[in-house]
Amino acid sequence: MIRRTAKPTRTFVSLTGPAGNIGDALIRRGTLEWAKGTSDELIAYVGEAPDVWLKQLGVPDGTRVLRGKKSVAKWLWLLATSRRRPVLVLEAGEVPLHKGNGLRELVFLAETLIVRLKRGVVVRPPRGIRGATQPSLWFHSLAAKATQVALWRDAVSARLVGSTTVVPDIGFADVRDGRPWAERHELLVSLRGARPLPNAEWVAAVKTFAAEQRLTIRTVVQVREDEERSRELADALGATFEPWEADAVTQEATLCDRYDAAKLVISDRMHVLVLAALGGAVPVELVPNPTAKITQAFAAVGLHGITGDATKADMLAFLAAQIGRADEVRERMVAAAARLADIESSVRDTIRQARA
Repeated sequence: MIRRTAKPTRTFVSLTGPAGNIGDALIRRGTLEWAKGTSDELIAYVGEAPDVWLKQLGVPDGTRVLRGKKSVAKWLWLLATSRRRPVLVLEAGEVPLHKGNGLRELVFLAETLIVRLKRGVVVRPPRGIRGATQPSLWFHSLAAKATQVALWRDAVSARLVGSTTVVPDIGFADVRDGRPWAERHELLVSLRGARPLPNAEWVAAVKTFAAEQRLTIRTVVQVREDEERSRELADALGATFEPWEADAVTQEATLCDRYDAAKLVISDRMHVLVLAALGGAVPVELVPNPTAKITQAFAAVGLHGITGDATKADMLAFLAAQIGRADEVRERMVAAAARLADIESSVRDTIRQARA
């Protein structure tokens, strides 16, 4: 009697992103953690990402890495020829559904249906929809409904696809100890370079607040394209400017050290504030006409009121109220990390049950 050798199981994980955006690396690393150890083979699509991106994410040795648009056909072939219930883990984060994204969403729908027809498992970690248009939203909604684990990081995105499953952004997964509060002496600032430079009133409010709290101001860079803005802010605030001078792995470690020693961090980038809060700093969005993105994402972890509109708020009073929230921030971060750990455990149980 000839005994057939079982083909290895496969997990496919999407991990695209630029090495110059540490927030993207944070959530792709979280995506990878959910995928690791779920199959015999791990197959990762990383787009055009360089080798340092793989190191930054901690992609394990032995992973089959697919790069570039030409490898998409290979990805689809491997998925279509998989046996023994494949697993597909799509990347966490923002999902743009602007006009022109319909074909891409149709491909994702096809991938989802292939896996489901093979009695496999599809996982969509916490995501947020932006710029929803048709037919992209329709394709995306169909794919989400065909997915065993489809999660959303804000209530608005969940409602767009007819869901109510709102959980913390995957970036909230790893709480750091940080320094004791009494040993923190800095206020950090990191703003988007693509938005207008804050006006003189904003600069005066931040400088006055820092002086009253006896904090030194430092501007940092978490996204490479923001570096010139951080330089401009340092000049305006009389602050220390810390450029991005190292590889992405070293830069992330340096930033975490800075956040762990700060009392308050001002930014209009969501994952600047996430990384800061995980290290015990109080996260604050204080910019003119802020979007709802940060408000919604932090509401999902029970942290409300961290956003102030610089065109309307009494900025000094707003900042003074925020700095007293350190204990609340820590409590919410610990709870969010615990919730994500429970979700990851549930995802692994779902995969095991599908293959039982």
